[in-house]
Amino acid sequence: MPTNKNKTRYVILGLLNEEHLSGYEIKRIIDMRLSFFWNESFGQIYPELKKLMLEGLIVASDQSDKRGKESKKYEITTQGKIELQEWLKVPVEKELIRYEILLKLYFSNETSSKNMLNHVKEFEINHRKQRELFDKFESQLKENIDVHSNHRQILMVLSFGQKVWDAYAHWCEETIKLLEQVVAEHGGIDNE
Repeated sequence: MPTNKNKTRYVILGLLNEEHLSGYEIKRIIDMRLSFFWNESFGQIYPELKKLMLEGLIVASDQSDKRGKESKKYEITTQGKIELQEWLKVPVEKELIRYEILLKLYFSNETSSKNMLNHVKEFEINHRKQRELFDKFESQLKENIDVHSNHRQILMVLSFGQKVWDAYAHWCEETIKLLEQVVAEHGGIDNE
């Protein structure tokens, strides 16, 4: 039973369980579809692909894309599907949460409120764009709900992201107002 293994392997196995993909396509899907709750770098993906191949959990084949460019496509094996199924049964480990924006705000008495105000505004803009992307994904998934067997589960994951991003938006509004008050009162000079 899989325990304490690198989660990159399960991201890869899960995506390959949906379709055959190149390493580049795996990274692109993670960045587009999973970025609000998961991230992986090429430096994590490619070494893990090699390990999974050595373990017989995936196989690779050379294929040409539409432009005739050769790329290596990976496919999950029966053993890989069993590994994925076993991991899905294992209880979820404690979730780790790290937000640099909150860490900076926590220690922001060492900088100007104006700096923090700019950070929070940037945070708000980035998350508003992500929320708009979620709405677009939701619309596409609902239009194609029966195309793939996991679209209903993806909608559930997306719903979580939408609710979290709505909470971010509410927090940003409150925090920006408070920081604007501090800037107005102190001219943004506090402890600069």
